[in-house]
Amino acid sequence: MGSELETMLELQTAADALGVHYQTAYRWVRSGRLPAQLTGGKYLVSSRDVAEVGEHRQRPQAPAAPSPARLQRQSERLHQALLDGDESEVRKVARKLVEEGTTIVELVEQVISPPLRAIGEAWHSGNLTIWTEHRASAIVERALGDLLPNPRGRRRGTVMVAAVSGDLHSLPTIMAAVALREANWHVHHLGADMPGDELVSFCDAHEEIDVVVISLTNPEAAEEAAHAADRIRLAGTPTLVGGAGKTLGGLVDDVQLITGASA
Repeated sequence: MGSELETMLELQTAADALGVHYQTAYRWVRSGRLPAQLTGGKYLVSSRDVAEVGEHRQRPQAPAAPSPARLQRQSERLHQALLDGDESEVRKVARKLVEEGTTIVELVEQVISPPLRAIGEAWHSGNLTIWTEHRASAIVERALGDLLPNPRGRRRGTVMVAAVSGDLHSLPTIMAAVALREANWHVHHLGADMPGDELVSFCDAHEEIDVVVISLTNPEAAEEAAHAADRIRLAGTPTLVGGAGKTLGGLVDDVQLITGASA
C-alpha cells in the first residue's frame, strides 16, 4: 500500500518541495541525509523520503555549518596539534566541527588532509622525523575511528574496504570507511596489508557485499591490487581500485554509480 503513495522525484523537484536550493539538496544526498538513487545520470528521491526529511526540518535546527574560513583556521590548529603529538586536541577539534555540522568528507578533505600532506612533504624533504609523520597518521586514525557515524535512514548497501599486501597505509582505508558509513553504507573495513587471496575469500563468504573498494597508495602493490580486483569482479562483485587524487566525495559517488544503489 505504501508503494502506491510513493513516487520518485527528480532532485530539483525534491529541492523545491523542501524549500532549499538544488545544491543544498545535492549536498544532503552526498552526506546521506537525503536518500537517493542514481538513474540515467539523474538523482531520484522518493516522495516518502522527502516527507521524512521535511518533517525533520520542522524541528529546531542546528547552527549553520562552519564557514570555509573557520575550517581553514581549525585545519591550522590541527596541524600544530599533530606536530606536537597532542591527540586530545586533535580529537577536540574534529569532534567540535562535526557537532557544528561539518560532514566527515568535509572534515577529512578540508581540515585533516592539508596538514597530513604538509607533514608528509616535510618528512620526505628531510625536515621532519619519520616518527613525527607516523605519529600524526596514527593520531588521525584513532580520531576518525571515534567519529564513525551511526547510519541514518535506509542503508544503501554493503561495501568492503581494504588495501592489499605491501600497501601498509591504513589511514586511507579508514577515511574511506568513515565517509561511506556517513553516506549510509554498511562497511566491512579490513584495513591495510591484506593478502589478495584473503579479500577474495572474504567476498566469497559474504554474499551481501555490493561493491569492493581497494585502496592503493603503494605503486609496488598495484599488481596484487589489480589481480585481486580482477578475481573479485570475475565472481560478480563490482570493484574499485584507487589512491592518490581520488577525493572521498568522488569515491562515495563512484560507489553509488557502480551499484546504482538507493539509500
